[in-house]
Amino acid sequence: MAALMLLICCHTSRVSIFDQVEKLCNKDNGKLWGINLYAPVLGVDSLRNIVSNVSDAPKTYPSDKPVANSTIELDGKRWTTVLWPLSGDEKHQLIVLVHEMFHYHQPELGLWVDKDPNNSHLSNRDARTLLKLEWNALKAAASYDGEQKKTALKDALSFRAWRRHLYPDFAAEENALEVLEGLAEYTGRRITIPSDKEYLQSLSDLDYLYESDNLTRSFAYLSGPLYGLILDQSNHSWHKEMNSGSDLGSSAMEIYGITLPENLEEAAETAKAKYDFETIDAAEEAFQRKLEERNETLRKLFAPDNVITLECPNLSIQFSPDGMIKMDDGSMVIYGCTAFCDWGSVEGHPLKVTSDWRRIELPRLDTLSFNNDTIATSGWTLIKKNNRIKDYNVPVDR
Repeated sequence: MAALMLLICCHTSRVSIFDQVEKLCNKDNGKLWGINLYAPVLGVDSLRNIVSNVSDAPKTYPSDKPVANSTIELDGKRWTTVLWPLSGDEKHQLIVLVHEMFHYHQPELGLWVDKDPNNSHLSNRDARTLLKLEWNALKAAASYDGEQKKTALKDALSFRAWRRHLYPDFAAEENALEVLEGLAEYTGRRITIPSDKEYLQSLSDLDYLYESDNLTRSFAYLSGPLYGLILDQSNHSWHKEMNSGSDLGSSAMEIYGITLPENLEEAAETAKAKYDFETIDAAEEAFQRKLEERNETLRKLFAPDNVITLECPNLSIQFSPDGMIKMDDGSMVIYGCTAFCDWGSVEGHPLKVTSDWRRIELPRLDTLSFNNDTIATSGWTLIKKNNRIKDYNVPVDR
């Protein structure tokens, strides 16, 4: 009886949350981006069972596909996919669903970024510091009116411009991630929380990013919603002007009529005390010590003579952005992920993906065991499919 009651409760919950997100999308009905964002959803649980908001959904999720909050094509049809059950309260669940539905529609909106942006500079102390100062100034601008708003926004844009002066090769990469993930997170929050005051308050659940060891893939989850809110407060029809190459900072500067100071370094130095620089600086000093230790460990772990390199046709990866570290050469070290390709799958902690997404590097760890089609170590497990792994330079016999 208890099991039956649990099943009924779960079924009721999933119908309710899908109904709620459909109501939100229908209420917006294109006001934000010109189209109704509602999309077919596959909620995939740990056993790859599926719950969905459409009747013709598959019952189970393919074993050779990554499970993630993403979009995927199955049997010729595109789907929004989310990890099931959804975590957090109802508001957070709705934000996640709208966020992922926006990804579903991004290609038709001309807002899809067909690459994985490399923002490895955000492991550097000065870049991280300037980013956090930009966030704090944006929060101030979002809460002010009139000249106070413009002053705080000018400070934020000065921090942004000085960072990009120091790291000019990464400006386009920052823009790309803010369009790809920043606008998705903005949209999830904007449609779920129409009140500016409540929207700004809701961003407190992203404050963990200030303490994050890895901002290279996650910074846009806060930058995007902050710029989106400030652009909304201008009452300008900015959504129609967005494309895959847009710069949210440049859009805000133009709409609010802001001219950047000639001496960006001096402007950033003068303004930083207003935005909790001392707290940020102390945290970044501690982080850099930690980062040096981590990078030395990774250099040894992934030294050329200590890795198994696998060619990975049609590679796809299931991972959390917080578990990914961008390296200077564009490769990624990922903790707690599962990679899928033509020959099978590998689950690693960590593993390294080359910048061209064609190869995986696995560290040669202290243990190596074989069980039929499975090769396991203390840090990664590889599962072969049809014994095809023999072609890819990995030991297959004891």
